[in-house]
Amino acid sequence: MSVTQGTAAALTALEEKLLHLSHLTEANQFMVEVMKEQGEHLKSIDAEEARSMLRLQARKAFGPASGEAENPEVLAILEQALGAQESAEIIPFPKRPV
Repeated sequence: MSVTQGTAAALTALEEKLLHLSHLTEANQFMVEVMKEQGEHLKSIDAEEARSMLRLQARKAFGPASGEAENPEVLAILEQALGAQESAEIIPFPKRPV
């Protein structure tokens, strides 16, 4: 493999990683905005209902029939993150004595 081919392969790999990072960032931005706008309501409903509601909103925002910002890669990330999963109790960090 020549230096040029190696450089081209490295740049292609980097471009793929940057594109994936861009999709992750867009999915994260979607979740941040939803939590900002609907956080209280989401906290008041059960976890599965909240995930279902968020999946519907993600499909509306990024799905093929959305017309808004169709992006199947971002939708796939959100579908995976919002899919059925085991729930875990969040354990707060211990407080330091003052």
